[in-house]
Amino acid sequence: VSVGNITVGGTGKTPFVAMLAEWAGENGIRAAILSRGYKGKTSHDFLVVSDGTKVLATSDDAGDEAVLLAKKVSSIPVLISKNRYLIGNLALRRFNPELLLLDDGYQHVSLHRDLDILLLDARRQFGNEWLLPRGPLREPLAGIERADLIVMTKCAVECNGNGMVDFLRKNFPGKPIFRSAHLPDQVIFPLDGRTYPPDFLSGKKVVAFAGLAHPDDFLDMVKGLGAHVIHFKAFSDHHSFTQDEIGKLASWKKVSEGDFLLTTEKDWVRIDGRVDVGADIAVLTIKVGLLSDSDTFFDTIKQGIVNSGVKKDEG
Repeated sequence: VSVGNITVGGTGKTPFVAMLAEWAGENGIRAAILSRGYKGKTSHDFLVVSDGTKVLATSDDAGDEAVLLAKKVSSIPVLISKNRYLIGNLALRRFNPELLLLDDGYQHVSLHRDLDILLLDARRQFGNEWLLPRGPLREPLAGIERADLIVMTKCAVECNGNGMVDFLRKNFPGKPIFRSAHLPDQVIFPLDGRTYPPDFLSGKKVVAFAGLAHPDDFLDMVKGLGAHVIHFKAFSDHHSFTQDEIGKLASWKKVSEGDFLLTTEKDWVRIDGRVDVGADIAVLTIKVGLLSDSDTFFDTIKQGIVNSGVKKDEG
């Protein structure tokens, strides 16, 4: 099952793949995640980021997205390589999965897939509809035709994607269309293990920061939870943080009498091990929720497993 997008960055591939992997685990389906390990610096042809029992690689070697998946879905093996065929075969031999989840695989057309899931950002849609580098499109919109399932991400009351639905139904009739949302999950203080529900942020004075494709999405979520954001700093996607940068953010918190620093779980993967143990920093985790027809969506994936000829072990 391939999960990907037709625009650059920010549609929520990583949390969506995590959601699928969690669903597989909860339903007794053996799964493995195949990723290219974007921004990873490993010199090896492939890397096992997680064997389903522990994380075996750093974000420097494997990239932040692969390590985040390994941490979020700790019971699911995660493998990276530019050659997805190579790690697909490795995963089959070593972990015997029934379901291979191909992260960011929509344009990786050389590899067979039984289902292509296309994620579309309901907030930004297709931007100016130009191809890179003049616009956000990774390929022409005609590529939507390859999708078996279309999922509009980041749907909300004020941005429900109805215009996009009309476009899709007119130009790609018969394609199943689903809506999903990014939902706040937990507030975690990773250095001391404290964990709170999202409403813990209500009324808190925070210095927030994020290195994402669309950091404003994170800022909107934090404000929506009632936090008082006394300062917000946006970094580039996959930014490699330095101790000096974290120190400057901590100084802003101190001067402004803030309660703590707040960032995303993807950013924390790149920060972990680079800050003092006493740093007062929290992480807002998110989860993906399908807003309707979730049974139909997951039944389609189950049927894909059956159609592929994979049989679960008896007993």
